[in-house]
Amino acid sequence: TQAHVLHYGESIEVLVYSDNLNDHSLHMHMGEYQVVEVGPYGDAVANNRPAVAFQRSGSAPMRSDVVTIRSFSYIKLRFRVNHGAIIFFHCHMIHNFKGLAVTFIAAPDLLQKHMKVPNEVIRMCKLQNIKTSGNAAGNAGFDLTGLPQPLLVNHG
Repeated sequence: TQAHVLHYGESIEVLVYSDNLNDHSLHMHMGEYQVVEVGPYGDAVANNRPAVAFQRSGSAPMRSDVVTIRSFSYIKLRFRVNHGAIIFFHCHMIHNFKGLAVTFIAAPDLLQKHMKVPNEVIRMCKLQNIKTSGNAAGNAGFDLTGLPQPLLVNHG
């Protein structure tokens, strides 16, 4: 999945479209979101404009970590980055490996200050010449230059 870095205090909105006959159960690990809008898929995508018929959730939107988006509809979710976490957002259906999954790296500066990496993990990284300090690339701040490439496994 693609990773998106989020900063502490940001308010994030995620818009998800279902353009097929399947319902999709969307789940967020290590986070909770509000459902702020739902509506028909219709011409919202085709004409690059908001759907005319939609439902707003009022002053106190439902908070959850799982919601179902119905076939041929869209849903808008909102959450605030209020802690450091690696947040995995995905569909519970089998097709999540085809793109219905995303990783959010929330407040990485807080993660670096408060997260303790086990000594065994550090040892394994050193054996593979992987940097053990800094961000995922071994650099300071948000500089991801030199980020290690993912391991590709051939199942064929």
